[in-house]
Amino acid sequence: MSVSITDKRRIALAYDGSEDAIKLFDWAVKNIVRPESDHLILLSAVRRAEKVNAPIFSKKEPHSPTKEGELPMLSTTVTKVNDAIKETEHHPQGKTARKRLEAMSADLAKLHISSEEHILWGDAKTLLPRFTQTHKVDLLIMGSRGLNVVKSVFLGSVSDACLQECPCPVLVVRNATL
Repeated sequence: MSVSITDKRRIALAYDGSEDAIKLFDWAVKNIVRPESDHLILLSAVRRAEKVNAPIFSKKEPHSPTKEGELPMLSTTVTKVNDAIKETEHHPQGKTARKRLEAMSADLAKLHISSEEHILWGDAKTLLPRFTQTHKVDLLIMGSRGLNVVKSVFLGSVSDACLQECPCPVLVVRNATL
């Protein structure tokens, strides 16, 4: 019996392209995701190190991001979405992230697991919680880099931010356990 996509449990997986993230993806598919009743949302946050072109979204727009160089997850016009896609194609990190997510999605399709991919432009600490606040997500799965106490205090932790700000349950998997 097939479950409608709208009735499936929506599981988001934060993916940064690291070896540990690949292990987390494999672990989640084997241990958490149920092909018949789950839909996997693959999320990759790409921090823009430098401006490729002039910013597509200015600070004056009502839906503009909170930090310089971030693109919003949602756009109000097709033109802005198309411009953002073009920028992704011309940004080396964006192209790599897109290829990784598309390959993962293809692997999931072979296992009969429905999925979608999203590249979030900017800081994962800000954008992962924002994504779960603005999209239907039933569970967020993410890895932990294992920062020591001093680094965690100074750098902050993406997983800490998600645990505090995401409206859905957050499963943080220690990399050492994979």
